[in-house]
Amino acid sequence: MSTPAPDSWESLLGAAVVGTGRRAVPEGVLARLAEVDADSPEATVLAAAAVLGAYRRAGWTPPPWHGTPDPPAEPDPRPLCSATAAQLLELLLDRGIQVDGGNELLVAHWSRACARAGTRPPAPLVLALLRLATTASGLREDVRTVTGPRGAWLARRNPRWSWAAPVDLGDPAEVDDRFATGTWAERLAVLAAVRRADPAAGRRLVERTWADEQAAARAGLVDALATGLSEADEPFLESALDDRAATVRAAAAALLDRLPGSRRAARMAERVRDLTPPEELDAAARRDGVTDQREHGQGRSVSWLIQMLGAAPLGEVPADLAAARPELVLGWTRAALRQRNERWLAALAEVRPTPELLGALPPERATAVVAREPTVDARFAGLLAACPGPWSPEFSREIVGRLRTARTEGTLTLAFQALARHLHHTALPQVEEWLEATPVDRRARRRTLRGLANALTIRRTIEQEFPS
Repeated sequence: MSTPAPDSWESLLGAAVVGTGRRAVPEGVLARLAEVDADSPEATVLAAAAVLGAYRRAGWTPPPWHGTPDPPAEPDPRPLCSATAAQLLELLLDRGIQVDGGNELLVAHWSRACARAGTRPPAPLVLALLRLATTASGLREDVRTVTGPRGAWLARRNPRWSWAAPVDLGDPAEVDDRFATGTWAERLAVLAAVRRADPAAGRRLVERTWADEQAAARAGLVDALATGLSEADEPFLESALDDRAATVRAAAAALLDRLPGSRRAARMAERVRDLTPPEELDAAARRDGVTDQREHGQGRSVSWLIQMLGAAPLGEVPADLAAARPELVLGWTRAALRQRNERWLAALAEVRPTPELLGALPPERATAVVAREPTVDARFAGLLAACPGPWSPEFSREIVGRLRTARTEGTLTLAFQALARHLHHTALPQVEEWLEATPVDRRARRRTLRGLANALTIRRTIEQEFPS
């Protein structure tokens, strides 16, 4: 068999994707392979794929390089992390140790601790971190930071890792080119990088290509403007309310919900001035994003009022908030969440705590609300699971003690992910004591506690290797 050309696989893949009825197997592919004995075009594709697949895995030789070699990665001045820390990361990445709920949360903890300590992972593990964060997108920000110049250098050379490739903001031509011609993931990464550095420049990127974008892309680009969002984006978002695509209009309305100083917010404030449900919905309100979708258990007019309250500016917290009508509380809750108004969020959480409210509060305020909950049940577990971290040692130990009083297995199970992620490692002795005191026939509880103890042990090791 002669050496297949580098593009043979792509040619064969094209025939498979569009179908052999529309595209025959390229003659150039078959000419480079040994005789393929198949009785149909479909079988020929499969047989050729089997041969080429094996060759790609074992026999491909890179073509000769005639260009200028790439410059090496910029030096990383950070010292290497300890051997113990590196071994722990390798075990987490290779699944040499596994934790209930997934290793990703511990990899994220490791990455943040390593970056906070001003150290770096060994070069071979940079590849594994990039591979993992490509599929586990929640890790990307932490991995981008901890892998440093080496990660950036590698990301520029692998399209799958383009999310980690830095953007040279000092070269406008490169920025424009990558945003105009890159993959969708790369375009979003470029836009996010520009928005973080210069929100106005990022908005101008979107405006330059706006007329040529498909509806789905326009909606996605509007969503991406959430990075660096400010009142300066209001004119562009206001114009997007007239877009021909409903998805774009909805995306623009969602961002305008977060701008209490916008013209749309002022119009919403006028509509809800007397806090009574509107009798009809005019064209202007529909343009502003108010829809006929009904809230659970509510009529059409009340649903309109809730939507309008959720997009209107928030004033002073009423003294009688606890006695307010449920639809008003729901509308104010939406507005507080969208506008990130901590004063309103805290007041609403004190009156009627929900997972959404607690998740938007700082850890110390959210955990204080949970600590006052009188009953340890499924609702308690749901509120606890929403609390952001890190949790204080005192709260962590208190929570372990209270969870031991729960009557059902489900309470601990519902809270497990949050415990593994946020519980302070000084609560480990209490968890181990609880495990030892649990009868052997309570297998589900013992398994959960063992998984929690393992996670806390690993987190304690991470903290020891990366002292603050």
